Amino acid sequence: MASRTISPADRIRELAAINAEVAAILQSAGHAINALTPRPVQENNASPSLEERKEAFTHHTEAYYTGLQSVVAQLRRQTYALEEAGIIAPEASSITSTTQQQRLGVSAPTTAHDSQRITNAGLGNLDVGWLNSRGNKVGAEKENELVKEAKKLLQDVLVQDEGAG
Repeated sequence: MASRTISPADRIRELAAINAEVAAILQSAGHAINALTPRPVQENNASPSLEERKEAFTHHTEAYYTGLQSVVAQLRRQTYALEEAGIIAPEASSITSTTQQQRLGVSAPTTAHDSQRITNAGLGNLDVGWLNSRGNKVGAEKENELVKEAKKLLQDVLVQDEGAG
């Protein structure tokens, strides 16, 4: 069975879908918390009954946990893909276990091999600066703002010249 090669664009689309799913998870959490209060979501609606609030809480809590499990699984797949591509080290997960041991007061055995295994804080060869340089959305938005501002200044100068001339 041949494995399908997944392009970086596919990975980015998957991450965008995960991002949208996180927003839905947060919305479910908000609705679940709101169901715990007796006040309605909209001011013009009557207060829901206790039974309706229980049903809403159950529904939104289930949606929250289902979405959360889905996002965790998808992020785990993304992590495995990064490990397979050699972008991050497969041993990077040992950082969390070391951190947990330190919180519990257990000293982790350190060897010369450990310092070689974890690079770039567990990100491996992933260069965050390179990734950031590829995303120019903020730069394009700022450029558009500056162009609009320059047009407005030129129009103001033209209006002043017409008024003076």
